[in-house]
Amino acid sequence: MAVSIRGRPIRSLRMRGRNDSGEENVPLDLTREPSDNLREILQNVTKPHGVSNMRKLGHLNNFVKLLISIGHCEEKFGFTYEEIIICLRLALLNEAKEVRAAGLRALRYLIRDSSVLQKVLRLQVDYLISRCIDIQQSNEGERTQALRLVRKMITVNALLFPSSVTNSLIAVGTDGLQERDRMVRAAIAIVCELALKNPEVVARRGGLSTILKSVIDCQLSRINEALITTVLHLLNHPHTRQYVRNDVELEVGTDM
Repeated sequence: MAVSIRGRPIRSLRMRGRNDSGEENVPLDLTREPSDNLREILQNVTKPHGVSNMRKLGHLNNFVKLLISIGHCEEKFGFTYEEIIICLRLALLNEAKEVRAAGLRALRYLIRDSSVLQKVLRLQVDYLISRCIDIQQSNEGERTQALRLVRKMITVNALLFPSSVTNSLIAVGTDGLQERDRMVRAAIAIVCELALKNPEVVARRGGLSTILKSVIDCQLSRINEALITTVLHLLNHPHTRQYVRNDVELEVGTDM
């Protein structure tokens, strides 16, 4: 039986219009024109004042729901991809980590092919993604969304993968253990995946050395096997062998 205060049950005192995460339950009417819904979402996401962060979070989640509902049809959007990306980019600059995480998630759903990814990179969103990866370790939800977005970028077109994000991943993989970063293994796994699909960008940033050094620090045989297999795969093919530099990577390997 619910306890009552002045005749009102405690459960009724819960803040209405919010879920357990604090996000405001912003209604989304899918019977409306998609362009009208999208206009409302983007207007609220980009307003500097008058819209709470939790309401912006609700609108960003509605963006994903709308995208799933109507698909990637630019004619239905009423906006170009560039305009949408510019609006979502502002979410990555928000002071609330929940809003930044929702912005990263929205971008992940928006990037469906190489043309959209190119627009994202042309608008320099990759630097904001790197910032989310490098940010304080307490923001695990935000960093997880950033890494999921990074993997989506690799899946769409690894050859377009930016060096800015590569640097952040390698930095986490190199120094993460000393800083007790819980994302270090995920970062190294993504570097390995990227090395197989775009070895040039990884090699130029010293990522192969990071992979081999991780073998020394990791005590799990299955992870070590995956790390070593990545380098052996590159050595086994003439067109990728050039990226394994004798003066750095192989020297590290022979010292183990």
